[in-house]
Amino acid sequence: MEQRTRINKAQYEVLNMLSCIDREEDVSALKSLIVDFLNSRMQKEIDKLWANGTLTEQKVAAWSHEHMRTPYRHVSQ
Repeated sequence: MEQRTRINKAQYEVLNMLSCIDREEDVSALKSLIVDFLNSRMQKEIDKLWANGTLTEQKVAAWSHEHMRTPYRHVSQ
């Protein structure tokens, strides 16, 4: 069965704007802009966590000692 993916209004608007981009260098420039935008939003959220005490130096230091690998499930044959 084919699964349909719905896009939201923001995604639709971005796709509509991108319809005129056809040069690889423009695609690269756009990727860079999007990465910068998302990085800025993420930094603002991190700053909020620092400001309200959710994120602390102790918590970040504790992360350096965590073992966060995904456990592998052994498949029986």
